[in-house]
Amino acid sequence: MADDFGFTEGVKSLTGSIDAARNASKGLTKSIESIQGDAIEVAQQQARDRKLAEKRSALLKERAIFKALEEYKHRKLISDQEYKAKVEFVKKYGTKEWAEVLKIKSDIEKLEEKSKKLFDEDLNKVRRVQFLCFLVAGWCAYYLVWGVKK
Repeated sequence: MADDFGFTEGVKSLTGSIDAARNASKGLTKSIESIQGDAIEVAQQQARDRKLAEKRSALLKERAIFKALEEYKHRKLISDQEYKAKVEFVKKYGTKEWAEVLKIKSDIEKLEEKSKKLFDEDLNKVRRVQFLCFLVAGWCAYYLVWGVKK
């Protein structure tokens, strides 16, 4: 008589639904745990990358110091050599001739500066022409693709 009202089927259906919900929640829990694990891995990777970037930055700073020291040594060596050359030249030829050497040096520096200035002007002209070529090419491409609309 208890089966007349369908209690047995209702209970079976209810337990089946509860089991399905439990399995779904287990799957959802696994998915959430997997996502959390991925998030932890990403955070750890970012921490490693940050430490590596800090080490590289420190290394570059150290390199900059060593480069500066090498540059200082190089400039000091050149300065010392120039001084020795001046002393020897003045002993051999005199101060009047040294003034002539300095004048020649300034002339050479002026020529180099003028050459650099002319080169920069030519480079700017080339860049301007290149820009105009790109502009004309863009204009041609526009009219080839879309044509003149009337």
